[in-house]
Amino acid sequence: MSAHSAVPVASPASMAVASASPPDRLERLAREAAERHKVDPALVKAVISTESGWNPQAVSRKGAVGLMQLIPETAQRYGGRNPYDPAQNVDAGTAYLRVLLDRYNGDLTKSLAAYNAGEGAVDHSGGVPAYPETQRYVQKVTDAYFRPGSGRDPTLWSPRRPPVRKEVNSNGRVVFTNE
Repeated sequence: MSAHSAVPVASPASMAVASASPPDRLERLAREAAERHKVDPALVKAVISTESGWNPQAVSRKGAVGLMQLIPETAQRYGGRNPYDPAQNVDAGTAYLRVLLDRYNGDLTKSLAAYNAGEGAVDHSGGVPAYPETQRYVQKVTDAYFRPGSGRDPTLWSPRRPPVRKEVNSNGRVVFTNE
């Protein structure tokens, strides 16, 4: 890409503007990647909508690119050799999202915060770090995901239901609970 190329730039302000109806081809890519990585397709679509507004050429000030706004190193780590290719970008971003959901035991808020700010920031703060951009990001993705008509699988998360967490009882038995 030359220095004179016009590249759409995603900014925190642009995160609020999302395409109401993504092109069928891109929506299909999101749905297929979600199925492959066992992530709710509505969550993948909420992330894409928030990250890039469904613009496969979006580039952030920090160098994140494509539909799921992946840093090139993250894209490569999850199999996306060309983060500008929509199929590779969505597959790598969805794989990364699955890893985060597993790492944080299904805690959607922590997983989204880590997607935006990195695992180190979430681990250090014990939750959503005190970064205004990350706090806005988590809220925007969550709002899009829980919006009526998003296609969200209601059995996965509820805005009022706490996330599943792992506990070890007094006998040393591992128990998963959301109570």
